[in-house]
Amino acid sequence: IGMDVESTWKALLAGRSGVRRITRFDVSGFPTQFAAEVVGFDPLDFMSFREAKRTARFTQLAAAAAQQAVQDARLDLAKEDATRVGIEIGNAIGGIGLIEKQALAFHERGVRRINPTFVPLIIANAAPCHIAVVLGIKGPTNSPVAACATGVVAIGQALRWLQSGEVDVMLAGGTESATSPLALAAFSRLGALSTHNEEPEKACRPFDVERDGTVMGEGAAVLVVETLEHAQQRGAPTLAEVLG
Repeated sequence: IGMDVESTWKALLAGRSGVRRITRFDVSGFPTQFAAEVVGFDPLDFMSFREAKRTARFTQLAAAAAQQAVQDARLDLAKEDATRVGIEIGNAIGGIGLIEKQALAFHERGVRRINPTFVPLIIANAAPCHIAVVLGIKGPTNSPVAACATGVVAIGQALRWLQSGEVDVMLAGGTESATSPLALAAFSRLGALSTHNEEPEKACRPFDVERDGTVMGEGAAVLVVETLEHAQQRGAPTLAEVLG
């Protein structure tokens, strides 16, 4: 529902839904035919063409969110000790779409059709590692995996790094892009997805008596988390305090 914090927040306040019929592949025959896809995202707004070719979509979304977070927090990484800045950005199955495509390519056309960069594209920590390289961050760089709780676990891990005294600043959050035929089929078979195909924008209704499941989605969110002393010292625009 937005490519940055401002547009996303305005859309939330306006009650706009980002759930719609899936357009990325043919969903006829699927019990669930909708998802919350990021529409209109162009990775070239945040990275070079070469970088885009060497990163999966979940990494691209995370890179965009991280860059915006650093900018919004007015954090000048050039003035920071790179070894005291870290990253905790997780995902659950962000690379599943590429795994599905490469498996099909392998079975249909053989070993030579496998992308040589397949493993670094789909590995869970691809997103934080890419961001660390691009931004010159040399502190702890990790990717927690905790299903739907991954993003909040990342914030908790960031807090612990800060409490340990090993870092001053952490980029923390989550990223996911798993809207693929295999993932949609798997979550449908699990019985986890809503089947309100006739009204997808209202399908996610967790407190409604007619609720019938969750809705798949994609996106990324990253926060700049730092010690109070560090934030005050640089005059950071503080949004919230993590109490525990």
